Amino acid sequence: MNVLELWRYPVKSMLGEQLAQAEVGPAGLEGDRQWAVVDAGSGVSLSAKRYAALLSCRAWTDDARVMIALPDGTELPADAAEVAQRLSALLHRRVTIQSAGAGHRVRHEFPADSTAGEGEPFLWEPGLAAFVDSSPLHLITTGTLRELSRLQPDSNFSHARFRPNFLVETDETGFVEHNWVGHDLSLGPVKCRVSDHKARCVMTTHAQGDLPQDRDVIKTIVKFNRANTGIELAALEPGTVRVGDAVKLRA
Repeated sequence: MNVLELWRYPVKSMLGEQLAQAEVGPAGLEGDRQWAVVDAGSGVSLSAKRYAALLSCRAWTDDARVMIALPDGTELPADAAEVAQRLSALLHRRVTIQSAGAGHRVRHEFPADSTAGEGEPFLWEPGLAAFVDSSPLHLITTGTLRELSRLQPDSNFSHARFRPNFLVETDETGFVEHNWVGHDLSLGPVKCRVSDHKARCVMTTHAQGDLPQDRDVIKTIVKFNRANTGIELAALEPGTVRVGDAVKLRA
């Protein structure tokens, strides 16, 4: 097995960037999900789970500065004042865009107002390293994608629907990585602990890029694999992962 592709998503719920190599540590892949679009009233991070229009935007890093491409092709730095204005118009609500570096931490509760349930289950507190839902890193294998395609051949199970950091090439077909939970895994020089399966939601069905909306994607995952696709993991120590690196499962 080897690392076939590496992906980073500088802004939560936007399309990301493909990399040739990446620095990886216990907090995740360097620069991953460092920004989020936040409801200006409640302070809750918004997600493409409910705001699918976020997937019409793309984010990438240019000389350590995060850039955003809007649906009309306009490219702006993430910290430009105009970005919040344009995203507010796109999402039909007043939003800001915030950096995790500003100092916040996940708190698993919603505020009292009715808009909270439209975002993610956290507000702003000191200490947030990145805007991740449950685990700093996510991996999926080509074996799993082939299995899903076998089960539902009319759907396109591109890895883009699942937003992994690591796409791992394997000769097997099936939910290969699901047997890795609880084990250690080496991605090149970086040793990781596999913590859990990756639960999926409606976000996998949304249109993005050349992929159409397809509700059969989540129906297939629910029917055949208890709504799970891919695995969650965390690096035990920092290192550099490169495309082509060997992937080895450890006891």
